[in-house]
Amino acid sequence: MSGRSIDHIVLAVRSLDQTAAAYQRLGFTLTPRASHEARMGTSNRLAQFAERSFMELLEVDRPAGIMPHRPEETPPVYSFGARNRAALAAREGISFLVFASEDARADLAGFKAAGQAAYAPFDFTRQAKAPDGTAAEVSFSLGFAVSPDMPGAPVFVCQNRAASFFWKAEFQEHDNGAKGMRAVWLATPAPERDAAFFASLFGGEARAADGGLDVSCGEVQTLRLRPPEAVAAVDRAFAPGALASPRFVGIELAGPGAVTIPSDEGAGMFVKWVAP
Repeated sequence: MSGRSIDHIVLAVRSLDQTAAAYQRLGFTLTPRASHEARMGTSNRLAQFAERSFMELLEVDRPAGIMPHRPEETPPVYSFGARNRAALAAREGISFLVFASEDARADLAGFKAAGQAAYAPFDFTRQAKAPDGTAAEVSFSLGFAVSPDMPGAPVFVCQNRAASFFWKAEFQEHDNGAKGMRAVWLATPAPERDAAFFASLFGGEARAADGGLDVSCGEVQTLRLRPPEAVAAVDRAFAPGALASPRFVGIELAGPGAVTIPSDEGAGMFVKWVAP
């Protein structure tokens, strides 16, 4: 095995209220709505899992103040808000895959040493509300990585600098029994090429599977790189012709659920259940 554990996915949606209601009907417990800094222009609700991964449902609700990308600077600046705004201009769906980090700045140095573009680190804080209604400040450091072959499938590492305030057991109990994120699916016409990008960042064993590749992410998680036809076989809401460029399309969750939630019911992301 090996590789880096998946921390979460960012699911960019046009209406956080409507999507949250849909996911609650699907049996997910969500954290209260929280707002990011003005330069990010976004608000979120989370589905935390006991295995210490989560889904972030995210809306661009204050677009006017979003910080732009600044590629001309040294190091270049990649904007979380600008990426989500651009993603939503095209469609709802997974806008980022996020990996866990103990030190985002060290990871960025590693990306540069591996020959990848090295963006500036991004630090931010926000207010979080605990199950009892009390508020606490949580803080994060992000490090972005974008393959030139996959501009529509960016990733970042997330260093959680206030983990004791962030993870709450009350938010990790779900009526549908979800325990953790076990896999993320990437639709790509070039699985071997794109697996090499992730290997340059984190390593991870790659194995041939179903016409594509599975890349290990820590002990129990997998990144599944699949050609468009294989994705459409799992979720008929995805037409192969619409997946010519690499993009993240779905997740697998550990839990007792048996029926795949298709992307047209999941705000552009399918949810597939696997045994705990």
